[in-house]
Amino acid sequence: MGKKIINTLLILVVLLSVGTAGYMFIEEWRFLDSLFMTVITLTTVGYGETFPLSQSGRIFTIFLILFGMSLLLYTVSSITSFFIGGELSQIFRRKKMHKQISQLKDHYIICGFGRIGIYISTELKKIKRDFVIIEKNKSLLEKVDGYLYIEGDASADDILKSANVENASGLFAALPTDEENLFLIITARELNSKMKIVSKALNENSVHKLITAGASAVIQPNLIGGLRMVSEMLRPAVVSFLDKMLKEGKGDLRVDEAELKINQAIIKNIDFKSTGTLLLAVYTRGEYLFNPVPDTKIFSGDKLIVMGNSKQVAELRRSL
Repeated sequence: MGKKIINTLLILVVLLSVGTAGYMFIEEWRFLDSLFMTVITLTTVGYGETFPLSQSGRIFTIFLILFGMSLLLYTVSSITSFFIGGELSQIFRRKKMHKQISQLKDHYIICGFGRIGIYISTELKKIKRDFVIIEKNKSLLEKVDGYLYIEGDASADDILKSANVENASGLFAALPTDEENLFLIITARELNSKMKIVSKALNENSVHKLITAGASAVIQPNLIGGLRMVSEMLRPAVVSFLDKMLKEGKGDLRVDEAELKINQAIIKNIDFKSTGTLLLAVYTRGEYLFNPVPDTKIFSGDKLIVMGNSKQVAELRRSL
């Protein structure tokens, strides 16, 4: 939009310059008189001629009015739409958004706002996690509703930096093709070597390449879709339970994890009841302990696998 305004102003400058130069050359007037005549001709204010015009000057004035008026109207309408049509407010809104993004920490970056990107953003919003969307397709960005976003190529260094990638906790590579995701992962990994990167893969042969490039995990939507269809056929009660857990009510009941921050603890001393969470397993020393007994000891860095909504899990994390 900034380019449009600059081009519009350039048209206005060229128009005034041509008119002024024309009168100076044809009528041999001074610069100020020629500029004044150009302005009153284009704006049709009706002040009359500065000096009597020659026949050549009148012909020039006719063409200046015919061609100049249309260009002047375009210029005025463009500037008016910039200030009144919401375009100026959009610029201020984007600047405010970039400022908010620069202040984020431990947030997530969604690269690609197609179908998968939309589901990712919806889920992150439900569990109250900060995130930024990067998408170069303007038509897809029209679906963004109140989210922080950046328009541009997600694999470009400057775009990732504007998304505050250095302070991000994780990145979702959900671009349309495996090749785009591969290049994105290489670029993002150079900018932040510690964050987790989860990538989409359409081709099974791309999984190893994406992992080698720096992806922490690779998800194959077609594979997951196929497994889900089999589960729907053979294990309908389980699928129905998962659907209710994810969609019914507030739709934020999840299987989540909480990391132990203190040196050590015993399972029975952790107050799961008051937080409303249900303990399913413990991840300790590289192993999963399912349905651990109350006397199980856990240590700093161990993770509790629990079921609960985002508020309940947050309360549990604070207690650890």
